[in-house]
Amino acid sequence: MNSKVLTAVGISGLLMAGGVLSASASASGYDLFKTSVKKTQKVNSFTAHVQASLEDNGSTIYSVDSVSKENLKADNGSSNVLVVNDGKKSQMNFYNDEKQTVVKSSSDNKYYVKQDNENKWKDSKDNHKEEQFSAGKQKDIEAIFDALTKNYQDSVTSKELSNGNTELKLDLSKNEIPAVGQAVMSFFLKNIDQQRSENAHEGFGPLQYANLKPAIPQLTSNISVSRVVLKGEVNPHQYLTGQKADVYVSGKDPDGTEHNVVLHIISNLDNLNKTNADTVDLKGKQVVKVQDRHDGHED
Repeated sequence: MNSKVLTAVGISGLLMAGGVLSASASASGYDLFKTSVKKTQKVNSFTAHVQASLEDNGSTIYSVDSVSKENLKADNGSSNVLVVNDGKKSQMNFYNDEKQTVVKSSSDNKYYVKQDNENKWKDSKDNHKEEQFSAGKQKDIEAIFDALTKNYQDSVTSKELSNGNTELKLDLSKNEIPAVGQAVMSFFLKNIDQQRSENAHEGFGPLQYANLKPAIPQLTSNISVSRVVLKGEVNPHQYLTGQKADVYVSGKDPDGTEHNVVLHIISNLDNLNKTNADTVDLKGKQVVKVQDRHDGHED
């Protein structure tokens, strides 16, 4: 599997992993779903438009709107990202290729550039090769996924849309969500503070990633996933081009306050195998060179 495509595919990646939500489609829809996931993973380039929001007790506390262009053959990409976190807006542009990564934030006029050395480039290529599963390994993954989803293979509806695409939909109530999904979500929310502290100092130049992550309320009791709605849209060429997810979680924080948290995600892929990433000309720009830092040491 290609990790960049899998990330863009997103919801289907979650399902294919068989992790938090073990669910699938009806017999014919299930086959179409698996075919579309595998086929989409093999595209050479794509444009992904992802919109997401997080609500807490009816108020939107976080939203992100991003357009990313990836050309896997040329190993370059670009992204335009708008984040609204607790009412504060951050606009960023990212550009990357095999030689460097460039970040431009709306907070200043500087372009922050990190050079990738030859060893890292070689490691990246090697890792990319390792991501490509053999036919035998892919078959094993499918067998595991089939086993995990056995009890849910009739839960997803399939219908033809007016645009010629096919929609796959899964709507699970609290009692239908697998116990492993409830356990994973509970563990994540109970340990959210630890995750924040571990990533507190990560960033790119002055851009702190912690400022871009949502302040998800830490829930400690009565945590449950009350509903999950997933939709996938498959085009006539059997590519998974549209996805939507709505996840509803409730629980109490350490003070006993009840929270109803809702995550909305919409993802669309287009220009498959036809996308060229945007580039940036640094001539005449104010450039700041950035070095990686790991455990307090610079690379």
